[in-house]
Amino acid sequence: MKTDRKAFKILIVDDHPLIRVGMTALLSRQSDLEVCGEAIDIDEAIAQVARLQPDLMILDMSLQSGTGLDVIKRLRQTSGNNGTRILVHSMYEDSVYAERVLQAGGNGYVNKGETPDVLLTAIRRILSGKVYLSPPMTERMLERSIGQHPHGCADPIQQLTDRELEIFRMIGEAQPTRVIAEQLFLSVNTIDTHRSNMKKKLGVRNGTELNQRAVQWLLENG
Repeated sequence: MKTDRKAFKILIVDDHPLIRVGMTALLSRQSDLEVCGEAIDIDEAIAQVARLQPDLMILDMSLQSGTGLDVIKRLRQTSGNNGTRILVHSMYEDSVYAERVLQAGGNGYVNKGETPDVLLTAIRRILSGKVYLSPPMTERMLERSIGQHPHGCADPIQQLTDRELEIFRMIGEAQPTRVIAEQLFLSVNTIDTHRSNMKKKLGVRNGTELNQRAVQWLLENG
C-alpha cells in the first residue's frame, strides 16, 4: 500500500546488467524504496552519488575498474561523513570481505546467494542507521573481539592487505601479472613485490603454490 512518506533513494552499482534489472524490479515493488540511478564502475558511482545524493548505495564488490572497497574509500575520502550509506552485495563469502567493508566505511554486507527478503532486511536496517552483517559473521567478529578465533586459528588470508587480496583474487582468475598491472595501474615490479609479500604471509614456497592457493581460495569463496 502506498503512503505519503517520501521513498528512500537507492543507487545500484553493479557491472552485470541482469543483476541491475533484477534488483530494480525487486525494489520497485517496495513503497518505501526507489531506484534513483545505476552505475557500472568506480568513476560513474562517485559521480552519481554527487549528482543524485542517494540515501543508500547497493554496491558490488567486483567491478570492471576495481573493487567495491575502492569505491567506499574514495567516497569517504572525497565526501567525508556524507549521508549516503553503503551496502555491499557480493558473490564472495562475507568472511572474506565483510569486515574490510566496515573498516573502509561501509555499513553492511550481503552475499548474492541470500534470498530477496534478506537483502530487503539489510537495506532497511542500514537505512535505519544500523549495520547489517549475517548472524554467522557477526558471531565471528564478536569472537575475534574477545581474542577467540573460530575453529581455533586465524585465517592467514586475513593478513593480506586490501590491495594484496585484490591481486590474490585476480591471480585466482588466472590473470597474468602484466594484465593485473595494467588493470590496477601499477607496474609489473609492484605486482611482483605484492606476490612476494603474499607468499611470506601465506607460507607458500613459490609462485606456483601461490597460484594454486589463489585458485583454490576463489573456488571456495567465489
